[in-house]
Amino acid sequence: MDKMRIALIGVGVMGKKYAYMISGGEVPRTELTAMVCRNEKAAEWARELNGSPRIFKNTDELFANPELYDGVLIVTPHKTHPELARRAFELGKDVMCDKPAGISIGDAMQMSSDAEKYGKVYAMMFHQRLYPKYLRLKEILQNGEIGSLKRIMLVNTRYMRTAHYHHSGSWRSSWNGEGGGALINQGQHILDIWQWLFGMPEKLYADIPFGKYNDFKVDDEATLHMRYKNGLTAVFMLSTGEAVWQERLEVTGSRGKLLLEDNTLHIWRFDKDCDEYIKTADVNSREKLGITEEIVEFVPPEEPYVPMLENFTKAVLDGTPLTAEGKSAVNALMLTNAAYYSAYKGVPVELPIDASEYKALLEKFCDEE
Repeated sequence: MDKMRIALIGVGVMGKKYAYMISGGEVPRTELTAMVCRNEKAAEWARELNGSPRIFKNTDELFANPELYDGVLIVTPHKTHPELARRAFELGKDVMCDKPAGISIGDAMQMSSDAEKYGKVYAMMFHQRLYPKYLRLKEILQNGEIGSLKRIMLVNTRYMRTAHYHHSGSWRSSWNGEGGGALINQGQHILDIWQWLFGMPEKLYADIPFGKYNDFKVDDEATLHMRYKNGLTAVFMLSTGEAVWQERLEVTGSRGKLLLEDNTLHIWRFDKDCDEYIKTADVNSREKLGITEEIVEFVPPEEPYVPMLENFTKAVLDGTPLTAEGKSAVNALMLTNAAYYSAYKGVPVELPIDASEYKALLEKFCDEE
């Protein structure tokens, strides 16, 4: 196989973007050969795309014609992802899925299990892993440049959302439709970057004032307190109700500190390990601790959707490692589900949480909505 033939399910805002990229020839060795368009307006739009992909009214029709495509790109509401992925894997198709991998850790685990069972490539569209600023952070942390990590604090208010947004789809911002609010939607990219950089905590406590800014029962703000096995403590704060945009990530280590504010990275380096300095210094404070600062400015990149799609194609055709394996989506959902569980119970929870217990709680959320 020298080309990857894609079937697209979901022609909302992101689905249309991917369709234009693939049909426009932006993704090498990839062609759009099939699409699901549930209404005539979408079908009319699809008929104008280059390559004239075959159009189907529903997924049943698509899956009844597996000879037309090699891989499936899923860009539908969250709850539908696991079932669509399973049916694609059963047909021997590789899958790339938009975030998140369903709405519960049980869903995410099952998708990974299905991919392994059928031996297929399974990728997630966690495109922020390709942002230069996060790649630099990853490099610094992997190199041990700032020593052992002591404290992390993240604040993100970038994704302000209005009532107009929340009502733009019947499934949005609800337990029954979306499986939650800000954490399971906007927060999935941020939580993925978090676990990609720092790994998973052993314990989590969440303070979530459900419906703080909106008349609904899901989260539009969340504060997560985390503790790791090595004593590392962390706070993750997300809000979709604040007017001022802030993206701030602070990482303190024994040999340095990182502060990423939007696209500006401050790197402080210590000439001694602070753990040892605190124990041995013959002064009261930091007088004999040498500290230097470097400032790195990153140019905001274009959203790297094309490289992510190309990486998926290369993984299928050439065996290239995936930028974001599907199984890694379990971690972002684990943090999300654990946060909802902790906030509802009002207690810290140990990770991993039990998938069946969370499923029962989610069903309760849905019944009470």
